[in-house]
Amino acid sequence: MRNDYDTVIGSRPIRGDGAQRKFVEMVLCFLLRIIFGVKVSDANAPFRLMKSSLVEKYISKLPNDFNLPNAMLTTYFAYFHERITFRDITFRPRQGGVNSINIRKIIRIGMNAVRDFIRLRKEIDTHA
Repeated sequence: MRNDYDTVIGSRPIRGDGAQRKFVEMVLCFLLRIIFGVKVSDANAPFRLMKSSLVEKYISKLPNDFNLPNAMLTTYFAYFHERITFRDITFRPRQGGVNSINIRKIIRIGMNAVRDFIRLRKEIDTHA
């Protein structure tokens, strides 16, 4: 697949990391669809095989302090119709430790992400 696509991204149809994280991912994908008009199945997947030339093309568009770089790179790839494919991957439940999800923190990250997404979308429109 690496010869046929510029990036191969995992998609987790079954997640082993809890309902809260699944909900957060669904909201993230919904926001990307509303703001950028892209449909991605898993914006922040843990598996991604990306050609360095493709990453190099878009990485400079991200603010240095951007909190969701993988999600935004996936968004750029989809928005600009790069050769991208999503493939189902398995996702094992957490093997140890405690799930550190904190709803208050996630909401704060989400609000910042929405502001960043809108700003990045405006930059795309300005340079189009």
